[in-house]
This record gives sequence, C-alpha cells and structure tokens, in this order.
Amino acid sequence: MFGLNWFVVKATGTASMLGMVQGIGGIVLMVGDIMAGPLVDGYNRKWIMAMSDLISFIACAILATIVNVNNPEFYQLVLLTCIMDIGWAFNYPAAKAIIPEVITPQYLEGFNAYSNTAFNLANVIAPLIGGVLLTISWIDFRTFLWINAGSFLLSLVLTISLRYHPIQNDRPSLSIWESLKEGFQYIWQKKILALLVAIDATVNFFYAGVNLLLPYDVNHYYNGNEKYYSYVLSLLAVGGLIGGLTLVHTHSKVKIQKILIDILSLGIVMIVGGLWISYPVLLVVGALFGFYISRIGVRLMTMVQNRTEIAYLGRVFGIWFLSVDSMQPIGDFVFGFVIDWFKHQTFFILGAILLISVVLIAVILRRHRSAAV
Repeated sequence: MFGLNWFVVKATGTASMLGMVQGIGGIVLMVGDIMAGPLVDGYNRKWIMAMSDLISFIACAILATIVNVNNPEFYQLVLLTCIMDIGWAFNYPAAKAIIPEVITPQYLEGFNAYSNTAFNLANVIAPLIGGVLLTISWIDFRTFLWINAGSFLLSLVLTISLRYHPIQNDRPSLSIWESLKEGFQYIWQKKILALLVAIDATVNFFYAGVNLLLPYDVNHYYNGNEKYYSYVLSLLAVGGLIGGLTLVHTHSKVKIQKILIDILSLGIVMIVGGLWISYPVLLVVGALFGFYISRIGVRLMTMVQNRTEIAYLGRVFGIWFLSVDSMQPIGDFVFGFVIDWFKHQTFFILGAILLISVVLIAVILRRHRSAAV
C-alpha cells in the first residue's frame, strides 16, 4: 500500500491520520491472526486464500469508486485497511500451511528461499515503480487503488489455478476457541515449535530496533541525507536477496544449529557496527543485516513446516504470526526510548540481545536433550 501511505500524508499534511489508520489496522491484524489458524485448519486452504484475495479486490475497487482523492474520509481508509489486514491475516497462514501439501519435504527450504527472494525483490521494485508513477501528473490515489485491486485479482486467478488436493481430516470439528486452545497445547507439547516461535518473536523485537536505528543514525551523523538512507535500505534489500538465493539449492534437513549460527553471526555484525560511526560501515551492516535476517526467516519457516503435522499448520502459523505481529509494536516502543538514550551505541545492545539469545537457546536445547536421555 505504497500509494495509501503517500497520498494520505499528502492530502492531510500530517502523519497523524496515517498513524491512526495503521494503528487500528494493526489491532485488527492481531485479531485476525487469532481467528485465522482454526479456520485455515478446518477448511480448504486454497479457497481461504481465494476468498481473501476476492474480498481485498472488492474493497479496493469500491473505495476507488467512491473515494474523494483530495480529502479522503477517515472511516473509508480505516475500513479499507481493516478489510485488507483481515485478508492478509487469513491469506498468509493459509499460503504457508498449504506449501507442505504441494511441495515435497526435501525441496521445502529451496522453495521458501525462492519465495523469500521474490518477496525481497518485490520490496525493491515496488517503491521504484511507485516513485515513477507518482511523477505522472494524472495518477492519483484512485489510480493506486485500481492498481492494488488488479494485483489482488491476478492473485485470485493464480490461486484458483493452483492444483491442490487437500488431505482429508476425519477428526471431529471444533469451535474456533476449542481449536485455538488445541493449537496452543500442540505447540506447548512440541517444545521445538514453542522454541521456534520464541526465536522469531525475539528476532522481530530486534528487527524493530534496527528499523528505528538506521534512520536515526543517518539523520544524526550524516546530515539527514535522504539519499544516504535510501542507499542503506537498497543494500539491505540486496543483502536479503542474496541471503535467500544462498539457500535455493539446499536439500538437506534444516537444523536449529544452522539458525543459531546465523543469529550469532548477525549479533557479531551489530557489535562491530557499533565500533565506528562510519557511513561505509553502516552500508556493510545494512547489507549483512538483510543477508542474515533473510536466511533466518527462511530456515525458521522451513523448520516449522517440517516439524508440524498438516492438520495443525494453520493454527501453528496463526499463533506464530500473532507473536510476531505483537512483538513489532513492543519493539518500536522500547527502542524508541533506548535509541534516544544510547544513540549509536544501541548497536551494542542489539548485538547483545542476539548473543544472549543464542546462549539461552543453547542451554535450553542441552537441558531438553538431557531430559530426553
């Protein structure tokens, strides 16, 4: 929703309306995460994805028809954002849960790497295309809404064309809350899944800090040059692309030790980045951050898919995404103060969080193995 962010700020002259819209949308997204898992496990995942795309398409098309591009109504923007966040909350876990049903286990990591690379590539290309479109005088918010509607329609067509035969589940149907409770119990019983959820929540808490620290560093030490910040983001995206590509041809089973090595390496990168206030160093840190965060994400996703029974995938991903979505605003709040206090030295704190996390995870794994013996 590149166009939504830009045109709302342009029309109102303030970020407050955009902040309220996104804040409400974030709450709706977390509620959607709670509801999505049981439904993804209880119904045909392909048609859940298709319905999510259809609803998002209709929402964009209706708003494109009625919106006042010069003075957008607050309730319209909130309604659009909420509908699209609900669609995302259902579509994403359904898409991740359906993968093990159509991709064989030895190719899961490679497929996830391709998927992650495509996602990072879209993050690079979309703002560039959006920036070009914004320079064309006749393109306005309505046009961006129609473009979004078209993208959802294309996704709908591709989803419907997917060859998918769901695995039959003969278990008795449960209410949403009973099903969700069963999902939490399943994760708690399979300790490795609980650990993976905790790892990703910690990584996203860390991610929120980096997202705030990078623009802070550029603004305070490099004269607030927007180009400098854009270069850092570009290298971050390129690093993410390369990180995903390094895993494309991997067919071996993912082990948690590989994830810990990537987290450890990223922690060292952060600490080294804190040693010097230097723009070239910041560029390297940005690239390596993108590289390792991409590899960590792919491997976490693959390991969860490998360790979870098909019947529980929707609920596991729903609970996982709920933990991720809830940690992001907490990280934003905490690091908003931490960065003001410690400034560039926040790099050391970020690195320490990752290094301490690796040590704690290693201790937990050792105790778990000892208990198993």
